[in-house]
Amino acid sequence: MSSKNNITKINQFINASPDIDGLVITDPANLAFATGLNFQGLASIKHLCVIAFFSAKKRFIACPKTLSSAFQNAGWHDSIITYANSIDTEMAALKISAAFISELFEGVHGTLGYIGKRMFQPFFEKLMKQLPGFSFADISDDFSKLRQIKSPAELHILEDVAARTDHGIAAAIHHISRNGAASEKSLTESIRFHSLERGIPVNGYRAVAQAVSEDDAAVLWPHAPYFAVGRDGNFFEGKFIRLEMCAQKDGYWSNDSRMMVKSEMNSNQKFFAGKMTELRKFACTQIKPGAVAKDIFAAINQKSIEMGVHIAAEYGFGHGIGVTPFEPPFISAVDETVLEKNMVIVLSLAARYTTGVGELYITKDTLFVTEDGCKIVGWYENWDYPYTAAYTF
Repeated sequence: MSSKNNITKINQFINASPDIDGLVITDPANLAFATGLNFQGLASIKHLCVIAFFSAKKRFIACPKTLSSAFQNAGWHDSIITYANSIDTEMAALKISAAFISELFEGVHGTLGYIGKRMFQPFFEKLMKQLPGFSFADISDDFSKLRQIKSPAELHILEDVAARTDHGIAAAIHHISRNGAASEKSLTESIRFHSLERGIPVNGYRAVAQAVSEDDAAVLWPHAPYFAVGRDGNFFEGKFIRLEMCAQKDGYWSNDSRMMVKSEMNSNQKFFAGKMTELRKFACTQIKPGAVAKDIFAAINQKSIEMGVHIAAEYGFGHGIGVTPFEPPFISAVDETVLEKNMVIVLSLAARYTTGVGELYITKDTLFVTEDGCKIVGWYENWDYPYTAAYTF
């Protein structure tokens, strides 16, 4: 993705925040948002410490020399300062960053914003020691809101990746004949390469597909970047099959889950699927500007009880999406976020087809919060009912 639009958002944020003179970013998710590069290894590889700094006058990236060319290609050019590999890369990055910041402020000690909820305390303590005299303000909540409200460019990317992912799932299951063989492993891979054909990169840590039924569908499977391996056995006729794809394109994620039956649905399945469609439509009436996330959760939960749907409320009913596949706001019992226009929500409704520990029927729909409600984006098929495999291959 291009970082230009997000850099503009960050600069506007700093200019509108008189209490801070600069902003220090160190965690992988916010670095992805700010720099345009989503390095999955930053969360786990110690020697890849990266620090981004923004102020009204200047911005820079402090990174190991091994990453400098990547940031050059992303458009950072002369705003890159590098350090050589060392035993303590955090300290190396902090020292060159502190020297640059001190020179920039010319002896005047300002206030630096930092994202405390995403910065380890030991790292923060090192940062303060390297910049004596500077004040620090935790802007976690304000910066989170900045990311939650998407720009037109972000909305365009999110709609595009949602549509490509949904098309990939639909294309994969279109090739399953009613009586043909299809295993969890083969259908999972089919979803991946059909998504690849639609321009979704499916290299490691940037995509995960799943196709599960019966016992394997009774639990949530791992999400990217964690993986699980499906069974070799064929899907049984007449059983619900859950199909999921979580993918990334241009730095932004999609999170999609659909249902199918490799046969005609029986009357019980049709009744259940109809209830889930009704619940989705009700949920969409609740997602709108001014609504509080926890109130939306309570309304959906109460509606599911009234409808007799065995909803899996413990998983929540949705979340934000952007440069990470799960981010605020969360449609949960405790999130007090007030929804605003241009937030993007993945509405995730998980319910047990049978009472007790049965298959988890899960649908996920990407929603844009509009001026007076919300709209579903990315649908290739009409998902009011599960896909029914026909003699198509």
